[in-house]
Amino acid sequence: MNAGIRLLSVNMRSLVVLVLAAGVGLGLAGLTAVAAGAPVGANEVVARRAVRPLAKPGEVAGRIESVHTIESAEAWAKMAARPASQTVARTEVVKFLLDRETGRTLWFVDSERYDMHYAFAAEKLSTLRRPVESHAVFNVREYRREDRRFELGSIVHYLDGDLWTLEMIGGDTLAGEKVLALYQQLRGALWIGDRLRYRPLSGLHEELTKAVRDKLAVVSTEEVFAGVKYQPLTEGKACGYLRIVRGALEPGSVRPDQILVLEQLPEEIPVSAAVISQPLQAPLGHIAVLCAGRKTPNMGLRGALDYADVARLEGKLVELSVGPQEFGLREVSLSEAETSWKQRRPSEALIPKLDRKPVKLSDLKELSLYDADFAGAKAAQLAQVGRLGKEVRTPGGFVIPMAHYLKHFRATGAERCVDGLLMDEAMLVDVAGRTARLAEARALIETKEVDAELLASVHAKIQATAPTAKWILRSSTNAEDLAGFSGAGLYRSVVVKAGATPEQLAKAIREVWASVWLAGAFEERSWYRVDHRRVAMAILAQPFVDGALANGVAITANPFTEGRPGFLVNVQTRGGSVTGAHGDEVPEQVLIYTYSEDVESEVLARSSRTGGKAILSEKQIAELAKVLGKIHDEMRPRWGGTVNAVDVEFLLAGEDAHVVIVQARPYTVNYGAGRRLE
Repeated sequence: MNAGIRLLSVNMRSLVVLVLAAGVGLGLAGLTAVAAGAPVGANEVVARRAVRPLAKPGEVAGRIESVHTIESAEAWAKMAARPASQTVARTEVVKFLLDRETGRTLWFVDSERYDMHYAFAAEKLSTLRRPVESHAVFNVREYRREDRRFELGSIVHYLDGDLWTLEMIGGDTLAGEKVLALYQQLRGALWIGDRLRYRPLSGLHEELTKAVRDKLAVVSTEEVFAGVKYQPLTEGKACGYLRIVRGALEPGSVRPDQILVLEQLPEEIPVSAAVISQPLQAPLGHIAVLCAGRKTPNMGLRGALDYADVARLEGKLVELSVGPQEFGLREVSLSEAETSWKQRRPSEALIPKLDRKPVKLSDLKELSLYDADFAGAKAAQLAQVGRLGKEVRTPGGFVIPMAHYLKHFRATGAERCVDGLLMDEAMLVDVAGRTARLAEARALIETKEVDAELLASVHAKIQATAPTAKWILRSSTNAEDLAGFSGAGLYRSVVVKAGATPEQLAKAIREVWASVWLAGAFEERSWYRVDHRRVAMAILAQPFVDGALANGVAITANPFTEGRPGFLVNVQTRGGSVTGAHGDEVPEQVLIYTYSEDVESEVLARSSRTGGKAILSEKQIAELAKVLGKIHDEMRPRWGGTVNAVDVEFLLAGEDAHVVIVQARPYTVNYGAGRRLE
C-alpha cells in the first residue's frame, strides 16, 4: 500500500466506524465510492465482495487461487473447473484476465471459486485509484469497448479430443492484432506451450482475426466436434433393462422399462426409460426433442456398443445417470427400478379439450390460441404467432375442424372398433392384439368416402387461395403440442400435388385422420394416461413452402445454463435433415445470447453439408433473434406453468431468405444442478 492510499485509509477510519455502526458493511470499494461522491448503489457488487487486500498468487484450501503462469498439469488441476454450463461435455476450464494497466499482467484464477471474470476483478483487482465498475458496466466495457482495462477469456481443455483452446465470449470485439498478442502471451505462460490453439466462437471472431489468421494456430468447430465422445442431451436418472439395438430399431418392440443403446438413430422412438445413441444427435433433432419433452434421460456416446460397461450389463436391470460432464451405469434391484418407474409415469389422467360444434373451414388468420379445442393446438398456436405482425411470417392456410373427423370416425365404424379395444382388458397385455385392432380402425377410416360437401368446400378453398401450389395437410389434434405432452411426430402430415383432384384430397384427408390410431400414438397416449375417447383430429391445410433454402428448429432458451439467456438454433440446408437422424449428418448449431441489446452468438457446430461455411449470416442471426424474441414474449406467458420456452420450427425461403414460421409449441428446459440460476 503506498503512502497516499495509507493516508486516505486513516482519514476515513471514522467514516468506517459510522457505517458499521449503522449496520451497513460497504467494504473498501464501497467506501471509495462514498468518498468520491458517487451513489452508494453504483458499485454494489464490488462493495459486497471487495473486502480483502490483493493477495499474492498462492494456494487457498488445496486450490490455487490465482497465478501469473501455469507451469504444470498439477497446477492446472488445482485451478480448473468442470462447469455444468459448458456447451460441450468432458471439458476443463481455467479463466484468465490480462490487466492492461499493470504492464499486461496475466491472472489465471481458480475457476471453481471465480465462475465469472467479474467476480475476480471486483474482489481482487479493484483499487482506490481504479475501482472496478458495476457488473453491468464491466460487461459492456471489458468485452466490447476499445478502452477496456482487461482482456478476458478462458483456456479450455476438451478431454475427449485432448484439445487445448483459447476462447472468448462470442460477442467480444477485441481486435485481431490484440487477439494475436494475447494468444502469444498465453502460450508463453502455459506449460502446454504451442499446443494451445485459438478457437473463434462466432462469425464476429472470424472476421476480426481474418488479417492475423495465418499467425494464429486455429482450431475449427468441426475439429472440436469431431473429438467429442460423450454428449448429454436430457440429464437425469432412470432405471430399466439395458437393451442393445443393433441395426434399425423396430418401434413396436420398445417398452417403457428399457434403456435403449442404439446403433442407429431412428426416425421415431416410443416411450422408453432412457436412450444412449452411438451416433451423436442434433440437440434439437426429433429424438432429442421427444426425450426432452418426456424428461427421458438421453445421451450420445460414440462407440457406445463397444463400451465395457454397456456390454457387461446388457440385459440387466440398471440405472443410467446422465450428467453435464459424465455419465454412469450401475446395476440396481427390482425394487429400486419399480420406484423409479412409478415416479416417471403421470398419476392423473389428461383429458383433452374438445369442441364438437364448429364446422366452418376457418382461415388461420381468423383464429387464435384459444381455438385449440376445435382447431387443434398446432393450428391455434401458429394462428397466434401469425397475429404478431408483418415481421413474423407464416404460410397461412385454413383449418378443417375436428367435428368433420368425429363424424367420419363414427360413420365408418372405427369408433366402435376403438371402443371395443379400450373395453377389452386382455388388450392391456396383448401388444400384437392391440396393434391389429388399431390397424383395423385405420383401415375403416381410410376406406370410407369423405363427406362430399366437405370435400367440395376444401377443394374450392384451395382453388381460391393458391391453385398452382402444392399443399400440405398437417395433423392438428387436441393431444399434441401441449404443455406437459408434446406428442411430437405421433401423427401424420401429407403433401398433395398442385392441382390435386377432389379424390386425391380425400385420400390425403383420410390418411391424416387415420393417424390418430397409429400404434405409436396410442401407446404414448396410454403411458401418459391421455383419454383416448377425447382425442380428435383437425387438419391444418397450408400452401407448401416450396424451394426453401434451409429448414431449422429453435428453442427460445439456453439449455446449457439459465444464467446466460439465449436461443438455441439448429439449421440445415435444403435437402438435408435438421433432425440429424441420417447417418453422420450434422446441422449448423448456433447459440444466440439475448442478455444485451447487441446480438451475440456462439457457433457450436457447422453443417456437415457446407464444408465449414456458415448457413446463417450475422445479419440473418440478428433477424432470426428478433423474430424468436417476439414469439417468446407472446407465447410463453400464455402457457404459464413450468413452460419457459417455445419450440419453433422455421424455414428460410425466397431470394431474400426470409424467415417463415411453420410451428410453435410449448417447451420446458429442465435445468439440472449447476445449470440453474440460483
